[in-house]
Amino acid sequence: MGSRRGFWTETLAFHILESLGFEVVSYRHRVVREGVEVAEVDAIARKGGELYAVEVKSGRVSTTDVRQALANAQLVGAKPLIVARGFADKSAEVYARELGVEVVLLPDYFHFVSTEELERLVENALVEALSRLLNVSIDGLNEEELEAIKVIAVSRDAGEASTRLGLDGKGFSQLISSLREKGVLSESGPFEKLRLQARVFLLLKKLLDPL
Repeated sequence: MGSRRGFWTETLAFHILESLGFEVVSYRHRVVREGVEVAEVDAIARKGGELYAVEVKSGRVSTTDVRQALANAQLVGAKPLIVARGFADKSAEVYARELGVEVVLLPDYFHFVSTEELERLVENALVEALSRLLNVSIDGLNEEELEAIKVIAVSRDAGEASTRLGLDGKGFSQLISSLREKGVLSESGPFEKLRLQARVFLLLKKLLDPL
């Protein structure tokens, strides 16, 4: 989904999914087969031990959208899920139900919110999120903890970070908890969010540490 409108719709959709108990674990997930990109899924989300291939639509869902969501989900071994404003027609709704494609509809009141107002709401949410990300402590870490932050900042996922640090899952979780207690990590959520916080920390440390 391109365009500025698409960006805001995706941001809103992911926020709604998280409020419904989904954890977005990957964004813009590329599907590669035999070295060739064959598809891209807007996001991969997890809920109740199940993985979902998420497609976000700024408009209404058609039967074509349902087929595409199902095909992409099968490629990544996940359940299909679409977030949209509604169905294009009754046939699309029945088709989605028959094929087992879950559809999350944006709250009805968003139909009556102007694009400008929607952008303002999301921008405010982004400002708040950035404020939390920048509210970190850059002091009080030992060399091992600082090295851990550097590893998290360059790793693709928690598994890679754990392997690089020589930790198992429990040890990595304890490390993250310790870094939160020290004010280095302020946000919980998918690894992408931890990685972003680690990068912000390193950037702030480089800018603010005395020369």
